[in-house]
Amino acid sequence: MALDDPHFQPAPWTLQGEAMVGLKLVPRDIAQQLVPPDVKVLSVWPKRTLAILFLAQYRDSPVGEYRELIVAPALVRYKGRIGFWISHIHVDNYISLAAGRSIWALPKQMASMQWSAGRVSIRAPQLKLQAVVTPPRLSIRLPFFGAAMSKYGLAERWFAVRGSARIGLARASVELADDAGLAALGMGGTMTAFVCNRMQVTIGRPHA
Repeated sequence: MALDDPHFQPAPWTLQGEAMVGLKLVPRDIAQQLVPPDVKVLSVWPKRTLAILFLAQYRDSPVGEYRELIVAPALVRYKGRIGFWISHIHVDNYISLAAGRSIWALPKQMASMQWSAGRVSIRAPQLKLQAVVTPPRLSIRLPFFGAAMSKYGLAERWFAVRGSARIGLARASVELADDAGLAALGMGGTMTAFVCNRMQVTIGRPHA
């Protein structure tokens, strides 16, 4: 499918909804197993990089409502650019899957997802995740921005992400079982998470 497939709205895309973001310091050698060997994993702490677990429910997007799980195991440098490498991404919308692969070279896979009242359940052939998030006591509207890299097939892409949300700190309990090496990142158990409500996020144009 061509990157300029006319069936898809061209990037940038703007989405609205809510999300939970978990951050984890993980050993560089473990993270390296989930990125291509020629991609350099960067340390943010001695011998450790930063991994991201991102769960989102988009109530409005160019392809309608859908839910998404993103795992970025490391902050990396590749071909002169810095960003988070997206190794795994699951959605419950076939159009989002096709557009993500085609436009941003995201390795999207389908999954069954349930999201209600701070509880998230995800099932895929090689993945099972359950998350319970305590609502934050306080939240404030903040901007956020960053960059991501991904690969699907022979295509590689880099793109910017920016947006804003009402963000608060919360506790999240995550149960994760998989056959893709994600459990080694230590994303299971109890963690501090950022809860993003009334979120608006823009996924930028891809660059080779």
